[in-house]
Amino acid sequence: MDDTIFNGCRGVGAIARDHDGFVIGGCYNFKDKAMDITWAEFDAFKEGLKLAERIKIRRLIVESDSAMFVNAVKKRRTNISIFGQSVRKECDVFSNFESVQVNWINRNSNYAVDFLCNLAIRNKNDLYFDMEYPLDIHNIIIQDVINGG
Repeated sequence: MDDTIFNGCRGVGAIARDHDGFVIGGCYNFKDKAMDITWAEFDAFKEGLKLAERIKIRRLIVESDSAMFVNAVKKRRTNISIFGQSVRKECDVFSNFESVQVNWINRNSNYAVDFLCNLAIRNKNDLYFDMEYPLDIHNIIIQDVINGG
């Protein structure tokens, strides 16, 4: 999951992969609204959780290139800020999964998701997809696999 802010718009992208790395679903979401990057990351997290529930993921691994956000999730029980409490409340859905891991990843590992964020802004719409997805998304996912994403 990731987000992009550009010209007062926010795009969010998320990709779900199975244990072998095959893409089993994804989404992008658009908002014509400027927002702080911290809250945009939170939006990306919420979209990723919705996607995971929609495609009935049992063991969830959330990956983000935002160390600040990953730390907010991991320390949600002790963070009393408005943001920390919002994260804690959203994490209540973790009980719907058998297991949940939240990991930081290098920004270079988010190539396909970055593309989805930009696609949301370019198309100014939302899209959820399963294993049958548009050709432009397919090509980026293939490129992501080739590059080790």
